[in-house]
Amino acid sequence: MSVSQVQPLVYLAPSAHGTRGLTGLRGWVSRRPLTAFLVIVLGLSWLLFSVPVLAFYGVIRGAELPIEAFALASTLLIMLPAALWVTSITDGRTGVRALLGRALRWRFGLGWWAVVLFGLPVVSLVIGVIMGGSLHTAGIGSVLIKQSLSILLAVVLINVWEETVWAGFFQTRLEGRFNFVAAAALTALPFAGVHLPLLLLDDHVTAGSLLKGAAGLVILGVVIRLMMGVFLRAAADSVLAVGILHQIFDASNNRGSLVDSLLDGVEGNLPAELATVVLTLAVAAYLWRRRPGAFARRVPVRLGAASPRTTAGEPT
Repeated sequence: MSVSQVQPLVYLAPSAHGTRGLTGLRGWVSRRPLTAFLVIVLGLSWLLFSVPVLAFYGVIRGAELPIEAFALASTLLIMLPAALWVTSITDGRTGVRALLGRALRWRFGLGWWAVVLFGLPVVSLVIGVIMGGSLHTAGIGSVLIKQSLSILLAVVLINVWEETVWAGFFQTRLEGRFNFVAAAALTALPFAGVHLPLLLLDDHVTAGSLLKGAAGLVILGVVIRLMMGVFLRAAADSVLAVGILHQIFDASNNRGSLVDSLLDGVEGNLPAELATVVLTLAVAAYLWRRRPGAFARRVPVRLGAASPRTTAGEPT
């Protein structure tokens, strides 16, 4: 069957607004779901992250607390509940079940599972060798076990829920109103903005360093959101898939990562950074060629109403 004969996939998004009859706070949230989410998340997350900042400067006790604990609290106690609450108002229990269902969706093909799990490390190693590095496999078994357990723990505790918020809730909604790239870029702003207070955790904070740090966060956010958006559509709208990929991306850019452990002669994270771009472009090119409408805007639907048939998953 030629590409021109393939029926285009339809990617669904929630309707722009919930029940029009609601009044008061719930009515405002129903009319402005993303605005309401941002007000809650940015306000409470900045308040939470002010604790390690104040501790860093000796205003309060707690400088010994790891910043990861605050990041985990921000995700599980602020962002995820906010996304679920807004979804419950705009789309009811059906919407909440659909959103959480995508966080557990594992049926998206063995081929895509292989790409999600092994694509980034393999491409990073290949690029590292091309750049003049050499592979060494001594102790690879223990490294693989340690890395796999670390990734699994992080996915279960934070990454799948973080992506439930950003990919499943926020970016999916924006893709019903904007084109694919614009939705990713717009999602990158609050995705980076949540972490802005952490730029103050530096002994030499200046206006220039804050601007440079904020720009770096936004650029990194755009790269991550584009990558997650591409794989979200490749893996049947599975938030689980992009949650795993997000953690593998984070692990690949850390010291002591699998790539770092197996590659000699290449300094820094350049192989992993280039691999991110190469893998994302390769998957995007494949989808563009093989799936008509792969990057078209999502079709906003009202949950519970008749909707177009789709093989890309249920709306959230």
